[in-house]
Amino acid sequence: MKKNPMPQIGLPADACQMSGFTDKDTLELHAAEGALVFMKDKMTALEVSRAIQSLSTIASSLTVTLADACGLCDNCGDGLCEDCENTVKHTSRLGNPAEWVANCSLCHDLLDESQCIHIPDYLMEEVGIPAGTKLEACTDEDSGEITVAAVDIQQDITDISPDILEVLALSGICLAELDELIMLEEIVYGK
Repeated sequence: MKKNPMPQIGLPADACQMSGFTDKDTLELHAAEGALVFMKDKMTALEVSRAIQSLSTIASSLTVTLADACGLCDNCGDGLCEDCENTVKHTSRLGNPAEWVANCSLCHDLLDESQCIHIPDYLMEEVGIPAGTKLEACTDEDSGEITVAAVDIQQDITDISPDILEVLALSGICLAELDELIMLEEIVYGK
């Protein structure tokens, strides 16, 4: 069986110095999807607060990167909704970014759990579709039938945590563009 090669990890001296790590410190590795974080295994309250600040700064920077890649919702190319346009006309600001997403039917539908197709696992297994497979539906207007099938692309916006989606939506980020970037597996960091 062929093993996947693992990335080589070295801790540069200047990075350790900037982090406040010394050769006397024992480090703990925290692994999560998409991230490895090294921290001291023992920290004072001030060191913990600084670690929180550092992680928050990194998270903010990554959020800005994602926002830059997706852009702000403009009703998915149709311009701002009427309420947002009125806000723009009556104020010098662009209004509430959360309203842009809420009033965009494409972005709003991506947040609407009722738009998802749910079929019991036993029925999926009967037709040879593994449980957890993403589905799509199409209709035949003549017969009135709805056909449900597995989607070719198995990663989309539903793979993002609801908490992160809420933050992005409240920030006015175009969720339809985010969904497309995910499905196309576009590189948005480190281009």
